[in-house]
Order: sequence, then structure tokens, then C-alpha cells
Amino acid sequence: MRRVIIYRNELLPASETFVPAQANALQRYAPVFAGIRRVKSGLSITACPVITVSPSEHVWKKLLRRIFLRTGRARAFQNAIVSYRPDLIHAHFATDACAILPLAQQFRLPLVVTLHGYDVCCDDQAFRHWPTTRAYLRRRKALWQYASLFLCVSEHVRRQAILRGFPQEKLSVHHIGVSTRCAPVGAGQRGPATVLFVGRLVEKKGCNYLVRAMSGIVREVSDAKLIIIGDGPLRNALEHEALPLGERVVFLGQQSHDQVMQWMRSARVLAAPSICASDGDQEGLPTVLCEAQALGLPVVTFATNAVTEALPGELRNAMPCELDEAGLARAVVRLIQDDAQWKHASALGRQYMEEQFDIERQTRTLEEIYDKVIADPADRVRGSGTGRASDMP
Repeated sequence: MRRVIIYRNELLPASETFVPAQANALQRYAPVFAGIRRVKSGLSITACPVITVSPSEHVWKKLLRRIFLRTGRARAFQNAIVSYRPDLIHAHFATDACAILPLAQQFRLPLVVTLHGYDVCCDDQAFRHWPTTRAYLRRRKALWQYASLFLCVSEHVRRQAILRGFPQEKLSVHHIGVSTRCAPVGAGQRGPATVLFVGRLVEKKGCNYLVRAMSGIVREVSDAKLIIIGDGPLRNALEHEALPLGERVVFLGQQSHDQVMQWMRSARVLAAPSICASDGDQEGLPTVLCEAQALGLPVVTFATNAVTEALPGELRNAMPCELDEAGLARAVVRLIQDDAQWKHASALGRQYMEEQFDIERQTRTLEEIYDKVIADPADRVRGSGTGRASDMP
């Protein structure tokens, strides 16, 4: 069986369930996770081997990580990766791909990169704040030249990548997908007025617009309740803004994926009012919308380009314009009060997930992409590395 290194600088934030989900769906490739460090309270990835530059937060270990980001070298990390004799590297986010780029060049390993959104939407100033993203600014053009393929999670991300200078001929849209094995949950098994939000509490997720929209929702549906799952730097501000609504807004903080799925089975509506943040950060294609629709849970979003790609065509025009709090409230109220509309949206969303986002089908396609990249090295422009995959011990 061939091996693929699944690379992410930080392994793995709780919000990035799509990364292990895709890796676990591989059938013909054995995944090995690699990154700079493990994230405290991050996702469990114990089912696969895991390699990190340094596992501890000791000052010396932190220095090793900085050296790796600056030079691309960390002997123990490189040796551990080489010991698995990988056939290719698949990096998530272009920013992270630039950290592993020197190693890929050294051993002439094919490099596939998934672009998720912020890595092609943020302005350069936003990338100057952190060592990981500064490495991206230094090596971006080398990445464009060396990478075999950039997989965009949406057409919107592909367009943004072109605007940022990514080579158009190396860009392809590929949805990661979600599981569609579980049967959808009907309205009779759900809370009649529960609105659910799932996501990091950061600017681009737009949770503040939903909190403000709840005032209008409660005026029409007196027993409506908003459940907010997730954590982040804006939590305190959001809790303060929600104070006038009292117990109608509940903050649950970070929850496990199983707990999130349980809430998706019991809520009436998922609201995901994502926006374009002040630094340009935007959604690529929110997995939470796909997971909700796979369970038959209708969703309401702002009509932004990347987000609406997660919705069936018939429902896209019904979404409120970006920043329209009143329109957001009306769309949520309709799905709470109108059973026929709820059932229609539920059925359309589920069908769309089955046809376009089934993770097993999408991962089979991904493995075919891996095959082509490995089989046709002429398509890859090699860097100046001295090693070869065949030279690995």
C-alpha cells in the first residue's frame, strides 16, 4: 500500500474534523500525519502514525520549531518521515505547505496542497504576524513552482487563488465531502425552535450578526433558543452582546464532534452567517453546512460566494444578503414556522450532499489524483534538492 504524508503545521485544531475524516476515508493509501506540534485539546488522530518536529513546549523545543520554519530542516523530523518511505505529501493550507516544502524538494516528493480559504483570501499584512505564515511569504513563489497540484475546496477559492498569483493550470476544485451514511432526521424528532451555530468565534464566522438577529427571531417565535457551539477570541464580546436575551442564547463552548452531530440531529435550523473579515479572511467552503445538510438539517447563511456553493442551487437565492440581520432573522423564522418549506429544504440539502459531497466518492477521486501525480513526474517542476525518493533508506 502506498503512503501519503498528511501535513498540517498544528495537529489538529478541534474545528478541522475534515482533515482526519478525509484521511480515514482513504482506501489505497496509508496516511501518516506530520506537523510542527500537537495541539493541546486538539482532535484525536491516534488511528494513524503521527510525527512532529517537537512534542513539548520546552524553550529548546520551541527553538527547534523556529529553526524548522526558517530553514526547513529538523533532522529527527526528516528521518522519521523518510522512514515511512512516503510516495507523496498532501499539505492542508498553502501556508503549511511552505513549511514542508524544503523537505519535499530535498527528497523530490510530489506535493499536493489543499487550499481552504484564508490561505488565498487574507492580505499579506495578515501573514506577517506569525512565524508559520511568514514562511509562506518567503516561499510562496517557490511553492507555486514546485507543487504538483492545488486542490481548491470551492470554485470561489479557485478564483481567489488565481487573483493571488497561483498558477491557473495547477488549480482544480475538489470537495472534501462528508459522510452520508447516516439517515436524515425528520422534523418530528427535532426541537421545534432550536437554532444552532457551530464554529470558531472569530470575525469571519459572523456569529455577532446571528446574536443580534435573535431579537427579531424571538419576537416572532417566543420559545426560540440559540445554541452556540465553539470558542474563540470573540466569545466574551458575544456573551456580553447576548445578555439582554438571557437564557434564549446558550454558549456551550468547544464540543466533541459526536456532541456536535447530536445537536445537529435535534436542532431545527443551522445558522452560519459567515462574512468577509476586515483582513480579507473568508470561508473556503464551510464543512459544517455540509454535515448539517447530510443529516437533513436545513441551513441559513449569508449569500456569500464560497458559502452558497455548499447549498443546492434552488436554495441559494433564498439566502439573505451579507450583513442583513433582518433578512437572516426572517429566513430562520420561515424554517421554524413553515413545515412544508422545512421539509423541502431538508430533502434538497440531503440530496445535494449525496450527489456532490459524499466523502467516500470524493476520496476515491482524491486517490485517483494521487495516482496521476505520482505516475507523471514530468508535470512537476523540481526544486534544487539533492535527494530522491528512491534514495530513502
